Amino acid sequence: MARITKPEIILQARTWLGTKYHHQGRLKKSTAGAGGVDCIGLIIGVIDEMGLQDGTGTPLSAHDEFNYSMYPERGRLVASIQKHLREVPLAKMTEGDVLLFRTFRDPQHVGLLTNYPTGGPGLIHCNSSAGRVVEQPLSDAWVRMLTHAYRFKSEQLEPLK
Repeated sequence: MARITKPEIILQARTWLGTKYHHQGRLKKSTAGAGGVDCIGLIIGVIDEMGLQDGTGTPLSAHDEFNYSMYPERGRLVASIQKHLREVPLAKMTEGDVLLFRTFRDPQHVGLLTNYPTGGPGLIHCNSSAGRVVEQPLSDAWVRMLTHAYRFKSEQLEPLK
């Protein structure tokens, strides 16, 4: 089985750019329509397309959860992420890591760290203010809200050198 690289994850995530925002959505844009995802739906969709699995061979996307609020539910998102991803120090985050942000009281927003096309770190995420999946520079404002970085645990990933 061929190993998946983190740049391949980012390339796949970029195919979701422009997909409309929809709370709890899991549908990528296509010629049939605009689709609709939220921030976690983007991550779930990308890992599903990449075929990433947990340690038992179950697709990571099978662990998806629904019926969550648009607003933080004390620790629910963090607990779910920590079950399936490995936390890495913010100083060691690299392209393809999942970033967790505190936009209100509790962490409630995720995105993928990229190497932004014009240089520097970037972020692919479903931005509800923009109403769609976007890639933008990882600005100082986003860095101030950053609380955690996580890495996929899958054995299918090419190890970092």
